[in-house]
Amino acid sequence: MSAPNNADRPDPSEEWVADVRGALLHWGTIHSQSYPWREDGLPLWQALVAEFLLLRTRADQVVPIFESFRRRYPTARSFGDAPEEHLTEMIASLGLRWRRPLFIRLARAINDCDGDIPATVDELMELPGVGTYVAAATAALYGGHRASIIDSNIVRLLCRLTGRDYDGETRRKRWLLDLADRLTPEIEFRAYGNAALDLSMTICRPRQPLCPDCPLAEHCATGRDQTTTR
Repeated sequence: MSAPNNADRPDPSEEWVADVRGALLHWGTIHSQSYPWREDGLPLWQALVAEFLLLRTRADQVVPIFESFRRRYPTARSFGDAPEEHLTEMIASLGLRWRRPLFIRLARAINDCDGDIPATVDELMELPGVGTYVAAATAALYGGHRASIIDSNIVRLLCRLTGRDYDGETRRKRWLLDLADRLTPEIEFRAYGNAALDLSMTICRPRQPLCPDCPLAEHCATGRDQTTTR
């Protein structure tokens, strides 16, 4: 669903950014989703594997795969030593066979460092199969390093908020990268990242978004139109 094109719209004000950020953080304290990869004390290497599995995949599909992975490979060494056919079976069950070679290479890299993987975005991106989303999500949600998280759901959310068109290339646009960075808090970046991911998945859905239930509706170009026409 595309919002009305408004390419000439000025950049959002600092007040708007603060209001959106605050509303998202507050919503997240009440509506945070429960997933096994959000448990306290999760080893960083397991968090990285979770984010790799979540790439372009629905969270509910990943839950059973991730839980099976943790039972089968409780240590980085056991994961890194897993036979290729076992790793292939795990990744193929998500329907994305093109990730198989990258997943195997990532497992071997985790083994090489005995699970002691880096926590910054730049260092994480040096690992096999780790792109900007996986690196940012791992760093911000588990590694304690501020990073702005951008996936297709976040792109949709930010474009609807600002009333802009979006497509497969929008994630690379400078205005969107800048806005995502402005919205990401300096301290509460983990809580903000989880809230933004949860809201974009459960409320700001691709089809039939639940605008009347959205805490950002009054700040949203698309949400205001939706709520005033019902």
